[in-house]
Amino acid sequence: MTIDFSIITVAYNSEKTIERTIKSVLNQSFQNYEYIIIDGNSNDKTNAIINQYKEKFKGGIVHISEPDKGIYDAMNKGIALAKGKVIGLLNSDDYYYHNTLDMVYDAFQKTDQRSVLTGELIFKSETTEQLLRTSKARFLQKTKHYKNGVRHPATFVPKVIYDDVGLFNLNYKIASDAELMYRIYKAQYEFVFINKPLLVMCDGGASNTKGLYKQLVHENRLFLKTYCPNIVSRFFYISSAKLRLATKEVMANLVSKYRKIENK
Repeated sequence: MTIDFSIITVAYNSEKTIERTIKSVLNQSFQNYEYIIIDGNSNDKTNAIINQYKEKFKGGIVHISEPDKGIYDAMNKGIALAKGKVIGLLNSDDYYYHNTLDMVYDAFQKTDQRSVLTGELIFKSETTEQLLRTSKARFLQKTKHYKNGVRHPATFVPKVIYDDVGLFNLNYKIASDAELMYRIYKAQYEFVFINKPLLVMCDGGASNTKGLYKQLVHENRLFLKTYCPNIVSRFFYISSAKLRLATKEVMANLVSKYRKIENK
């Protein structure tokens, strides 16, 4: 039987949040999916919690726990194992709504099935919840000029696109997802906007904001060197603002990941 979705969760010492994440997948109203959890050899109760839920997935779960080279290496492992037509990456402190996969499936059926689907999300801190809203018109405008209109945690990518453009680039420790989206954009795949929140993204906080900024600056330079190798192309890129890896939007999406990276 064809599997419609592969949901991948990368975890490391996530005992405080992983159960909520697992339940949000288990409680999906859409049931044709596989769940892949890649753990980075946690030394807390993360794997014990995962083991408690395995039977409830009735064989539809893959669980690996071993050292890795960081969050994007772990994601690449999960994508390599995936058998579903569409892949969603769900962080171990985030969670879906019960009908998230239904919404994505319905949108996917209206495409050529080789399109990236991306929606809105709720950003949750210790004190507030905020809808990170992007109107469809604004999304299309941002996508046209590639100004980071994509909410990465709320993005679903068909497996055939990964097969074509490749996986996450491990030279980027923080912004590899933004670099991957740019590669997909350059390969001229369509981005389809779902005008609804697809999940809740929780703010894990950054333990070293100075280090975060320094790393983003380094990765922005790496990006420019790779995609804008000469002065003319670099000037055009900067002046037209086609992609800015260090924007506030990207910072918001990556801040919780950075804490995980620092703790590894």
